[in-house]
Amino acid sequence: MPSPEIAAFLRDHFKSVWALELLLFLKNHAETAWSGEQLVAALRTSQLIVSTSADMLLAGGLVSIDAEKRLRFAPASDDLSRLVDITEALYRKKPDRVRRVIVSSAATGLSAFADSFRLRED
Repeated sequence: MPSPEIAAFLRDHFKSVWALELLLFLKNHAETAWSGEQLVAALRTSQLIVSTSADMLLAGGLVSIDAEKRLRFAPASDDLSRLVDITEALYRKKPDRVRRVIVSSAATGLSAFADSFRLRED
């Protein structure tokens, strides 16, 4: 299991593994600002996944968007940058552990949502 700090970072900033993959791609190509279409082609994914992940990363202060709507890796603080570096190193060494934290966090949210629709007997 990742440290409590990294586990919280993963739960708070990544609702899917795709979002982490997008962030790490942008980090490793930080000299370039990427359009949505370029990211779809580079990551071989869908526009929906890229746009949803980009919105999540933007809201989390991990990327920036320019006037042409191109994304760039741009953590809003040194602390966020440090957390990304630690997460990247952990993901390279133990990808399944990182994935489990992200997926379990998403599953917990889905379970709570589904539970809200259950009929309860009073």
